Amino acid sequence: MKTNSLPFCVASLIVLLAGLSSCGGGDGDEGGAGGGIIMIPPLTNLVNLQPGASNTVVALFSRPFMGEYRILNYFDHDRPIHPDDTNGYQVTWRGARVVPGQDISGYDGHLGIDWLLPENTPVFAVTGGEVVFAGVETLPCTLQDNEIVNQLTARFKFVAPNGDTYTAGYVHLNRVDVAVGNIVTEGQQLGLSGVTGCVGKAHTPHLHLVLRRYLTLDPPVSYVVDPYGWEGPGVDPWSAQGPGRVSVWFWKPGQAPDMVPMSPR
Repeated sequence: MKTNSLPFCVASLIVLLAGLSSCGGGDGDEGGAGGGIIMIPPLTNLVNLQPGASNTVVALFSRPFMGEYRILNYFDHDRPIHPDDTNGYQVTWRGARVVPGQDISGYDGHLGIDWLLPENTPVFAVTGGEVVFAGVETLPCTLQDNEIVNQLTARFKFVAPNGDTYTAGYVHLNRVDVAVGNIVTEGQQLGLSGVTGCVGKAHTPHLHLVLRRYLTLDPPVSYVVDPYGWEGPGVDPWSAQGPGRVSVWFWKPGQAPDMVPMSPR
């Protein structure tokens, strides 16, 4: 894997894009200066990840679990606002387009990252912080015909080196091992992964990790962001939607989990 250049398309993909005036990760934000074509990189299995030269690095996070597990859902840089994003594809942090049901067993508009952890796998704090939520969230699940579900979640807040406040949420847990007000340290066990809450009709066990950056604290205004940052062609389509949506690479060297998608059955 190259880490010192932007991803690029192979020649065959250029043929597929012939006739388009611009293409990329978002709707209306991917066109380059002068109306040139921005080529969409292919979806590939990525292991032993390192940030690319175009990414912004804030080396803060350690691994949220031991081992490697396949990806169920990427963070959708196009519009991570499920269920209101309905264009039928996700855009990864490298600018690749992913079609749910074809390239991955996920769904459009996903606002975090899903790893296919087996039930009761220990999950750990990616950095230190203060627990702001620990317990049951009750909500209607759009993936299950708006059925009211109860899901176990642990969420803690932390402050990045530049002073920005974030929260890291761990969702669908089977067990929570912390309480509101606890100060957790990097690597501390937060609970066990599971299959609670809004996991879809297949009830597939996984860890949903969602990262939020706060634009203001009073009143609280926050936007989801991707801990893998952005290194696709052109401007990150999500960051172009407004302030507070910029993603950065948060992983310490050697700590970023692999990105190998699970193909649909």
